[in-house]
Amino acid sequence: MLWYCFIYPQVADEIGESVYDKTSMKTFKTAAIACGIDFGTSNTTVALANGRDASITLVPVEEQHLTIPSTVFFPSESPEAFFGRKAIHAYVAREEGRFMRSFKRVLGTSLMKDGTTISGTKTRFEHIIGHFIEHIKNKAELLADMGIENVVAGRPVHFVDGNDKADREAEGQLEAIFAAAGFKHVRFQYEPIAAAFAHELNMGDKEMLAVVIDIGGGTSDFTIMRLSGRYIHKHERQEDILANAGTRIGGNDFDRALSLKCFMPLLGLGSLWGSKGLGFPLTPFFDLSELSKIQYMYTQKYKRDLRGLIGQANDKALTRRLLTIVEEELGHTLMSRVEESKIQLSSSEQATADLAFIEEGLQVHLDRSQFEESLFGSIENIQKTINECVVQAGVKADAVALVILTGGGTAIPMIRQLTRGIFPHAEISEGNRLSSVGFGLACDARRYYLDGD
Repeated sequence: MLWYCFIYPQVADEIGESVYDKTSMKTFKTAAIACGIDFGTSNTTVALANGRDASITLVPVEEQHLTIPSTVFFPSESPEAFFGRKAIHAYVAREEGRFMRSFKRVLGTSLMKDGTTISGTKTRFEHIIGHFIEHIKNKAELLADMGIENVVAGRPVHFVDGNDKADREAEGQLEAIFAAAGFKHVRFQYEPIAAAFAHELNMGDKEMLAVVIDIGGGTSDFTIMRLSGRYIHKHERQEDILANAGTRIGGNDFDRALSLKCFMPLLGLGSLWGSKGLGFPLTPFFDLSELSKIQYMYTQKYKRDLRGLIGQANDKALTRRLLTIVEEELGHTLMSRVEESKIQLSSSEQATADLAFIEEGLQVHLDRSQFEESLFGSIENIQKTINECVVQAGVKADAVALVILTGGGTAIPMIRQLTRGIFPHAEISEGNRLSSVGFGLACDARRYYLDGD
């Protein structure tokens, strides 16, 4: 089996980012440029399609970095929000404010209507996500030195599993957010299809039957389609796309599974509670292991209720650690240790997580077998969805000649083993896991908005 990478055209090492007045953007010419934005659960990328020279350029969205963590920090004493690594640094430094991540998973759910409280003010998630999208758009316009009105945005095959109405609502919510950020023309493309478009740039004229396996922070998405370098400027590609499938399982779910198996027992999961020896209630452990729910644990009511639960705990030594995390608002710090362990166990057999921020000397030692045991249900679901995609495409798995792996979750050995097992004769491409979707979205934006101008 052949494993290989593909490399995109290099972005200049030093990008000048001069300050500009947003009110003057309306005077800039916009027809000659479009962009693709991969707004991800964990990371976000943006790429520019230039109609003048037909180039595709990945935008440095945070200093020299071509990816930015999908995070935001709202300081208590300042109206200016921080994004990406700067937001993470503010949170780690224990600055006063509200830290949020994985907010893409809120789309299509009741939380979009409920909103959340920031600095004492009820805030809708449309505004929270909108701040982040506008920040990304500004970065792209600084590099382009012109306003950008045209965008192809990535979306998972399913925002919400088994609920077409919620799925349509999620796309509509995201479209409204992009429009509010200043985009006049918004189109969506499935993320795995975008990754396939990126791959075509380095293909010859030979046609290949390919499957894209895109495992990101929030979803796992799959596309089977015919690819060839001859098709790059082909305006209509529907006949080449044989099947799409997806499931709402991704890196955040892997983190949650690892957290519940190896970290939460140190905080009292599985311990006894009350005079009848019942198990300690599970809700706090599941909330603490789900990134989109952690912020809701920091309300005074939640903390008060948790103190009441712990008052009846049989093992105070363990459950006081849980209380420490919630009262000192250390949930995201804990989950960052879980995520680091997941990444380490994807390349090594063992990992050690330092939890001294909870209690001096506290550590958890993990091995890959524990991680893989925690993933069993998720991997089973992913395998089922891939097989459904193959059936939907009306092809045999042996006929697939190329597998394109994208998204951070494809670095997990179990995912790669699963891929080999289903597509035993395919070549495997695993380069540019974090930027291929954004690049491919810009390819689609060029095809749709710029080709023929």
